[in-house]
Amino acid sequence: MTVLIDGAAGAGKTSLAAEFASRWPADRELLVIHMDDVYEGWAGLEAGIVELGEEVLARRVLGEASRIRVYDWNTESMSPGPQIPANVDLVVEGCGSLGALHAESAGVRLWIDAPADLRRVRALSREGEDFERHWDMWEDQFTGYVERVRPQNIASLVIRANR
Repeated sequence: MTVLIDGAAGAGKTSLAAEFASRWPADRELLVIHMDDVYEGWAGLEAGIVELGEEVLARRVLGEASRIRVYDWNTESMSPGPQIPANVDLVVEGCGSLGALHAESAGVRLWIDAPADLRRVRALSREGEDFERHWDMWEDQFTGYVERVRPQNIASLVIRANR
């Protein structure tokens, strides 16, 4: 099973992924991937989308194990991440996950959104000053992605968060 959770910054993707993980059947192995670990820095939305699509989802479609590269925000460098067995259940949460190659092959595709003012408060309270400095750049990348891909139309379920 593959679950993709996409939406704007601060919409609630990480919280929803944690809820999924807490309720996942104990007899099934689950791996959660956070796209924040895959982006190549603040300008890395597109690179993260490509990484997820080519290195994980395309291989899962073929029944192959994969390995994703992980970004270290402190050293600003990529390194090999964990091995992802083909048979493990996977939840991927993060901006751009529905834009990845083979996203349509995921068993569950969620788009989550929330009002812009609520999203900003949530995101900045979690990420702090660093995100605040990059907020406009990130929002511009994300808006371009949404206009180009229309991920909410790929979703099997759209969720609107109000609090």
